[in-house]
Amino acid sequence: MLDPSLYPHPNTRKVTLHTLSFVRPLLEPGMSVLDVGCGEGWVIGELATDKHPVKGLDIVDIRRAPTDDFALYSGTTLPCPDQSFDLVMLNFVLHHLPNEEKPKLLREAMRIARKRIFVLEDTPRTPIDWLAAWLHGRKYRREIGSTADFGFYGRRQWEKIFAAEGLTVTKSVALTRFERLWWRPWARGYFVLDKSAAAAERLSA
Repeated sequence: MLDPSLYPHPNTRKVTLHTLSFVRPLLEPGMSVLDVGCGEGWVIGELATDKHPVKGLDIVDIRRAPTDDFALYSGTTLPCPDQSFDLVMLNFVLHHLPNEEKPKLLREAMRIARKRIFVLEDTPRTPIDWLAAWLHGRKYRREIGSTADFGFYGRRQWEKIFAAEGLTVTKSVALTRFERLWWRPWARGYFVLDKSAAAAERLSA
């Protein structure tokens, strides 16, 4: 584990370890991990201490965690060879893409993952959830200077999208609202996705 004093705030460490509580059980010793939209890099920083080969990608470089292997990407095209990572993570990334662009990033993740993709997402259920999601998306777009649209989906809609891309949803879990930060009690969920034979065939065609 990283030294807790490296974190800028205890809450940053809390949400990082929360994400890792779902990711670590998916990993065997030595498995490699690509974190798409890695942000400050804390998740892959922690995984590196577990001796996993890791790489982070993001549209801007805002890393604060000790991470070495990093590259910028366009938002949909990932600069990695085919099947180059055991696990590809998309943590709170897909909702920042316009809806028509989401399948493109999923296909890129499928291309790079040897078998499995992990997705952690806001999955609004109530009008308040949807309002919070919309405000979050607008704030993010302002920060990166973008006027592009963005979109959130509920958990069942995500499942349909994943299935349409040929991914097998092996886990779809609705998270308890208060388990990350109590003052952000938004509906969230995570998904474990395996590449089906049909998807693998389509990608290799």
